[in-house]
Amino acid sequence: MKIYGFFSLLFFAALRVSAQMSQVKVPAVQPPAEDNTWWYVTLFVLAVGLVGAVIWMLKTRKAEKQARTDKKEKIMSEDNAWDANSVDADKELEWYRRHKKAVGKSSPKTKKKNLADELPKTSKIFNKSAAAEEPGLRYSDKEFKEKLQTLHFNQLPIFKFQKIEMARPFANLSISNDEALMSAIEQTHDEYEEDEEVRDLAVRILTRFRTRNSVEALSQVALYDISSNLRSKAVSILADFDHESVFETILLCCADPTREVRAAAARGLFRLSFDRADAWSRIAETNDEFRMRQAALAAMEADLVTRSFDRLTHQDRKIAYEAVALLALMIRAGETKQIFQSIQTHNDSNVKLALLHVIGLTKDENTLPELYEILEKNTISKELKDKIDEVIKRFDMIPA
Repeated sequence: MKIYGFFSLLFFAALRVSAQMSQVKVPAVQPPAEDNTWWYVTLFVLAVGLVGAVIWMLKTRKAEKQARTDKKEKIMSEDNAWDANSVDADKELEWYRRHKKAVGKSSPKTKKKNLADELPKTSKIFNKSAAAEEPGLRYSDKEFKEKLQTLHFNQLPIFKFQKIEMARPFANLSISNDEALMSAIEQTHDEYEEDEEVRDLAVRILTRFRTRNSVEALSQVALYDISSNLRSKAVSILADFDHESVFETILLCCADPTREVRAAAARGLFRLSFDRADAWSRIAETNDEFRMRQAALAAMEADLVTRSFDRLTHQDRKIAYEAVALLALMIRAGETKQIFQSIQTHNDSNVKLALLHVIGLTKDENTLPELYEILEKNTISKELKDKIDEVIKRFDMIPA
């Protein structure tokens, strides 16, 4: 019982202490008041800086204005000084009259020759109105320009070409009787081998043989195989061979109905390193009308003809002669429509003269009617008419 009474007393004492503690209120802690001194200092500094910038700007403008005023005053003072020290014109004329005779009596031995009096009058040469109206001048402004253009044309490399050179011979490729090569050649013919994969394998075998019979087999594939993929591959292989014997095949592939083959032929044609002028001349020297016409049509299809017009007047002799050889082939093949059209409508008069020069070098009688027809037109210049007369005389067929 004593223990129970002790714990009861302890329990009630704890309750009493707890009740007393709940009645005690803890004062709330007040946060410290904010100090805005730093913001006030910052605003003050900015205001001072702004005022200083405005004052500096005003002083700068005032200084610039004063500098301009000083400069004007200096110029005016210099002008006044010049007026004060300037020469009196009346006095100078009076002095000249008194000393004129003395100056005229100077010894001829000591008299210096005025070289300016012997120089030509530049106003008569360069003044356009004087050039057109002065009766003593030889050419009008238009004629003078034409003479300059003619002089420039005479200095071009094409003017030095007096004939179409024969194509230089080249070394033919050898013929191989290798068993793998002969088998591949046989398998490239689609009438014997219908499987495209087999023909493709045969084309890859032909790549290993840079021989005359492999070139012939690849040429047949490039021109006549039913697969455009194989035709383009064959063209690329022929271009890699880089031999004169592949030129005509690659050229004809430029007129292939498939864009893929035409693109491969165009790339291959410009990768060839041998002289293409000789290649054009070799086709013309065959005198085979069908071959020449097919080559001419392929050249037009590849846009090589119109490009060659501007290349005629190139300063590089090799480039200019290649254009001459190509256009000579076009004339021999009878494909002259673009040529005569450019003679009448091209913007560059030197190109027109160059085209006529090529016709004169070729001397193809079929071009005479077209030349006479252009000659009768009043729209062409006198310079062009003179060149046409010169070309016609080369034919030695001038009517009486």
